[in-house]
Formats: sequence, C-alpha cells, structure tokens
Amino acid sequence: MEPVFPINVKLNLSEGKKFYRYSCNEYTTIYGKVHRSELNKNFHVTLKRLEADRFEYHIEVFDRVHRDKELSLSEKDFLARVADINDDVVLITDEYGRLKHVQGLSILQDRAEKAVERLSRSYIGKKAEDIYQFLKTFYQNEKLVSQDFLKNIHFGMILHKFYGWYDKENLVTHKVRYSNFMDSTIIDINETVQTEAMRCDDELLLLQYTGNIPSEKNWEMFYGAMKRKEITYHSETDVPKLEKYKGQMLLDSTTKEVLEHKLTIEFSLGENYQKKIIYHIKEISHEEL
Repeated sequence: MEPVFPINVKLNLSEGKKFYRYSCNEYTTIYGKVHRSELNKNFHVTLKRLEADRFEYHIEVFDRVHRDKELSLSEKDFLARVADINDDVVLITDEYGRLKHVQGLSILQDRAEKAVERLSRSYIGKKAEDIYQFLKTFYQNEKLVSQDFLKNIHFGMILHKFYGWYDKENLVTHKVRYSNFMDSTIIDINETVQTEAMRCDDELLLLQYTGNIPSEKNWEMFYGAMKRKEITYHSETDVPKLEKYKGQMLLDSTTKEVLEHKLTIEFSLGENYQKKIIYHIKEISHEEL
C-alpha cells in the first residue's frame, strides 16, 4: 500500500537482538586493470530502550575477514588488531538513532593504549608510528569517536541519519564525507532522499536515496593523488565525477530497525581512474552465521 505522509521514521522497540552481515567491496580500475578489496564481518546488535527517547546499542563484532591481494598477511593482521579496539562498543542514541555518546569511552581508550603497546613490539616504521599516534589522539576525543561510528564504513548503516520526519513534497538532504575514493583525499557527498520512491506494506518500509558532489572543494587533493600515482589525466576535461550513487534501506515498518541497507557508488576521474564501492548490510539468522 502507499505510505501515508508525513512519515515519522523513529525507533519503536523495547528490546531486540539481531545478527547482521556486513560487506564492503571496492574495485579500483587504473589503466583498465582492476584491483579488488573486500571486507566482510558479522556482528551482533542488542537494542534496548532505556527511557522514552533513549536507546542503548551494544555492538559485538566477530568473524572479521579482509581479502586484499595486495596486502600481506602481516598487514591484514595489523588492521584486524587495530579494529579489535572497537569490539563490544555500547552506543547511546535518541529515538531517531542520533548518537548521544559512547558509553564506557575509557574502556576504548584503555584498549587503544594496550593495542598500541602490543603492536609497537612487532610493527615498526613511520606508517605504523603515525597510526599509533592517531589512535592515541583519536580515542581521547568522544566527538571524533561518535562521528566515526556514524560513517557508512562502520555502523552508520544501522544508526542512519535518514531517520526522522518525511513529507511527500520536501526533500531531505545530508552531507557525508568519504576518504576512500582515492588515497589521501576527502570528498563530500550530498545524499538526498527520494520520498516518492518510498513504499510500505504491513511489515516493511523502503527508503531510497541518491547523491551528488556539491562543489569543487577538495578537487586539488584528487589531482595531487593522480600526479603522485603517475596516472595521466587531462586537467581541462577530467574532473572528479559520480557516475552512480544509489542507496536503499529496508526497515521494519513497526520498530524501524534496519533489516537491509545497500549503497553502490561509482566514481571516476577521467578514463584512467575509476572506483566502484558497494556497501551492504543485512540482517541474518543465528543459523546463517
């Protein structure tokens, strides 16, 4: 049936426990040669209502697999050990999934210190040292930790910014920052919900959205990265461009929990550099683990 506007997409659940499977596939094409990087992980989420407009998310990550032919086993192990810091994170949100604070941040800070101490015995060099310093600084700032959890590369695909009020005529736009379109670059994307694409029935609610690059800000970063990589481009005609940016969320129409979320991005800078990224998160049963 057609959705009845306005729609208030907010959490409406006393307590729930879900398992999810998350994947991120990246395809980088340089001069026609494709490199694939794949990250898969399963995680368990317990959602509990604390009071009228406050919810607790307990997130446990496990079975993390990073498939990347160009990374050594040592580097994959290093990334896994750094990622372990965020296991068993507890997040406090409002009824719209907006993050209020990270519960037990001191535990994360302690884990970061211990991880750095352990890793520094095995991994040396400037790159490793830079990561150690970043981790120490990062986990001292709750705002940075909170923002990080809301990015698509983490749990933002469940605690999503598109919770809220929707009217049929009004478009809702949010800005998202990405750092994985190209090395040492950042780019902002405006995401816009297409409310006319929303459909719901007695059990499910579908929300679709698209994105665009709002300005030429930070484009020099991309040109600099192309020069460092010695990738040929034509400055007059080649610009950072989104060939595709399409996402959709499937929610439980009663509880507004995310059941599945997929986002496909296709980016290019001329004929010699393209990037495709597919994020996918899906609720799974215990038997599927």
